[in-house]
Amino acid sequence: MNHWSTHQLTEFFAAVGSSRDERSATMVAMERASEVLEAEVGAVLIDGRVEVAWGMPGDDLDAALSAAAEAATIDVAGLDELHVASARFGAEHRGDLLVARAGEPLSPEERQLLQAMAQTLGLALDNITLLSAERRLREEREREAAERLALLESLREARHDSLTGLPTRVLFLEKLEEKVRLGTPTTVLFIDLDRFKAVNDSLGHRAGDELLAAVAGRIRHCLRPDDVGARLGGDEFAVLLDDTTTDDAVPIAERLIDAVRRPFPIFGRDVFIGASIGVATHSAAAPADPGDLLGNADVAMYRAKKEGPGKVVVFAQQMHAEALTRLTLTSDLQHALKHGEFHLQYQPLVRLADGATAGVEALVRWRHPDGRYLAPADFVPMAEENGLIMEIGRWVLRSAGAQLARWRRSRPGLRVNLNVAARQLTDPSFAGDVRRMLAEFRLPPTALTLELTESVLMSDPAAAIARLTDLKALGVGLAVDDFGTGYSSLSYLQRLPVDELKIDRAFIAHGYLTAGDLAVLRAMVDLARALRLRTVIEGIETEAQLVAMRRLGCDLGQGFHLGRPADPEVLTPVAA
Repeated sequence: MNHWSTHQLTEFFAAVGSSRDERSATMVAMERASEVLEAEVGAVLIDGRVEVAWGMPGDDLDAALSAAAEAATIDVAGLDELHVASARFGAEHRGDLLVARAGEPLSPEERQLLQAMAQTLGLALDNITLLSAERRLREEREREAAERLALLESLREARHDSLTGLPTRVLFLEKLEEKVRLGTPTTVLFIDLDRFKAVNDSLGHRAGDELLAAVAGRIRHCLRPDDVGARLGGDEFAVLLDDTTTDDAVPIAERLIDAVRRPFPIFGRDVFIGASIGVATHSAAAPADPGDLLGNADVAMYRAKKEGPGKVVVFAQQMHAEALTRLTLTSDLQHALKHGEFHLQYQPLVRLADGATAGVEALVRWRHPDGRYLAPADFVPMAEENGLIMEIGRWVLRSAGAQLARWRRSRPGLRVNLNVAARQLTDPSFAGDVRRMLAEFRLPPTALTLELTESVLMSDPAAAIARLTDLKALGVGLAVDDFGTGYSSLSYLQRLPVDELKIDRAFIAHGYLTAGDLAVLRAMVDLARALRLRTVIEGIETEAQLVAMRRLGCDLGQGFHLGRPADPEVLTPVAA
């Protein structure tokens, strides 16, 4: 027995001692002890509770041990009466190694073996604890060394952009601070690329990186030896013009725009982009802080972007007030979303042939806390710029869907038109949002028409066709809004998967319709008919306009004469 138990104990020690963590060690000890001692049940107890068990569930064994109290046997369903034996392990009684077997209780020699196994387990757990502490210490030191190395690397990278080789914002501001301190005229150009996102999205990030590197090269080529170019991040660059007044800086900015406007050969094709530039000069009247000077150039660049691609704008003090207004409006929009300040009004879409209401257009309104009602033109452009249009658009989609579902209980054929912003059209999740709304309110796809302006569709026709095709696959209607005011290509219009043309109100806005007005309108109606598109004329405000549009053969009309935008409870009798 001694030879046999010594051999088993050696194997037991090797198996338990090779475990990497405490749980593995206790599992191995429990299973080996049960096997060697031919026990039906094995367990490791910590603080009197079963930590791990073998042969039966731990909870059941806890219950059996509690019921047996201090007895040497336990009763287990499905098994004979089991004889229990246990041995403590650990210098401070960390726990107990327990076995229970049917038949004969453990002999004294077997109890000695169990005690030796328990002591071995205790030593192994102490060793694992020590090794774990050493391993944690070593890993902590390795982590700290890696962090120090990464910090040194980041400090190197923080001063020069790895993609373009230009100084980063950090180094640029350091050099700008040096120039400002000398007191010489110093001008900053803030450059933002136009249409870069479209290139990045359509050709991929590798092409985008190639383009940024090529732009950096052209910027360098336009600068004098003492000037400094930098990449601030994304598609934004800055230039520090040494000893240069505003009058001298503007021609340099225009030269940069011309350089960026020329085609870039990227991956075997010519890519066309542009740039908008803001200019700010340090002088006695301007802030001396380098960050403020760069910020002024940024504010001027924003104004340049608003004026259209390829513009240069010089900073003026009143631009700060405009920037503050934009910031305030953004904050107010976020507050409006959070506190439910938006609501929808609906304007009827009337069949001109019989005067019946065929559908409604949902129009978002903002009930501002100061009591004003703001129309979309007052806040949608800013919402598009800061990205909040996505969240507003989802709210409009669900709210209009819920209202339409209520109306269609009594008017099954009613449709709703919703306006779609450019940011929504380019969002890959937009089609999924539409699909979920239709499913949630059990609406047929034909009950929804999405309106997109000419300018949105023509800014990137190829991408627009792809997105519209995805939406069309859902079965919803698609409309070109404000038709006739943009730059629609007839070839693209023929390819767009749309169902409806909404002719802009500008064509009938002056009240009296001349022969020339009617000729232009007739041409648009005939074009729509040739393309098998439904026509809607916007802005009908008089009976004479209504009669004229009916004679032209327009399908639907919209305007104050036919029905003003109204809250749903006011419009319900008309819609129903």
